[in-house]
Amino acid sequence: MIGASRNPTALGGRPLGFLARYGYPGTIYPVNASAPVVQGLPSYASILDLPEAVDLALIAVRAELVAQVLRDCAAAGVRVAVVMSSGFGEGMGAGEGILESVAAELALSGMRILGPNCEGLASLPADAPLTFSPVLDVDASGTKLEPGSIAVLSQSGGLGFAVAQWGTEAGLDFSYIISTGNEFDLDCLELAGHLVDTPDTEVVIMLIESFRDLAEFERVAARFRAAGKRLVVAKLGRSEPGARGAYAHTRHVAGDAAEYSRMFRAYGVIEATDEEELIDVVQAVAKVRKLGAGELAPGRARIGIVTTSGGAGVWLADACAARGLTVPELSAPVQELLKGQMPPFGSPVNPVDLTAQLTAGGTVVPALDILAASGEVDAITLVTSLSSSGRLERDFEALTELIGRSDIPVFVFSYTKPARSCVRILDELGVPWYTSATRAARGLAALVREVGTHE
Repeated sequence: MIGASRNPTALGGRPLGFLARYGYPGTIYPVNASAPVVQGLPSYASILDLPEAVDLALIAVRAELVAQVLRDCAAAGVRVAVVMSSGFGEGMGAGEGILESVAAELALSGMRILGPNCEGLASLPADAPLTFSPVLDVDASGTKLEPGSIAVLSQSGGLGFAVAQWGTEAGLDFSYIISTGNEFDLDCLELAGHLVDTPDTEVVIMLIESFRDLAEFERVAARFRAAGKRLVVAKLGRSEPGARGAYAHTRHVAGDAAEYSRMFRAYGVIEATDEEELIDVVQAVAKVRKLGAGELAPGRARIGIVTTSGGAGVWLADACAARGLTVPELSAPVQELLKGQMPPFGSPVNPVDLTAQLTAGGTVVPALDILAASGEVDAITLVTSLSSSGRLERDFEALTELIGRSDIPVFVFSYTKPARSCVRILDELGVPWYTSATRAARGLAALVREVGTHE
């Protein structure tokens, strides 16, 4: 940690505390020319003074010092240098050419550089939060991120780590969170190309202002499709003022947003246009993959709806239709089976309205079971109120068994704000869950694996 601060709340001091709280098992060397000890660790005046070569150097010094620090890192055998420092042309343009004088020299060294002007990274499998982001501050956030199968690559450090926070609240777990900033060397596309071959990563989220090389994106996207992994992209800078802000932020030229969208569609990449949509679609594809249920093929996206509220079921049916999904009327034999699970004023047609009677007692699982075994739907959504604490407890074991043996996805849409106990149970079940019909339909639609137009 070059520029390591004795102040644990300073940007240059936070990573040391974060590493300790996450229990990082490796060796950490603070580098601070004016302090022999930094936050309880022996400090060194220069990286050239370390007793061994290191895998990664985290740099937080003034911009005008970075070029020489990078030279020293290369001489010391550092494999990757992460430059968190800002002041390299972003904002009002100061420092734009600082790294150009050493670019050729650094390229020859073989050392790779992440940043500058980035927020660092977090490798959750390694318990290594190499960042100053408050999302990784266990003491402030109250949450320790657990390793999972979703990686985030973001040119915006703040947004990249925010995605991890939003996703954690929806029961998602992450493998890597990497901010790339100005992308002097390593960029999102090269990192995505590594992640597609990484066994612990199934879904990659990219928050980008632009790509350097659209042809390279096409090659990477094709590799994701061939590997059966999912790529979800949020393209920022879609408007004229947004493009202006993107250039000031990270010196990225935003490009033609319509061309990006065409390219995403051609390669079966999911595009998210806002924060809610991003979490909605990632929750669907990541959780369904983890549960081992299949995605939906175009033309075979038949949704079964089991609801304890007629109106909420209708609302979801409308939302599904608006997304190009089918809510088919069930056959007479299946309807006959379902009639035995509801009062006479219920409806078995699909949406299957069990009525509010079931919220006072009884179970929704037999109706879900009938639909899952019918062969007439490709995914099921349970629509119910989860506002009461313990609402799912009586069905937990039966739901766990059903979800475990079902080869079709099961979603939950709570038309009321779910109680905390219900959220915990939903997370234990591992199913995608939503609090609006539109968001539930959006998640279901994300499971449709479009073939794309590119051959």
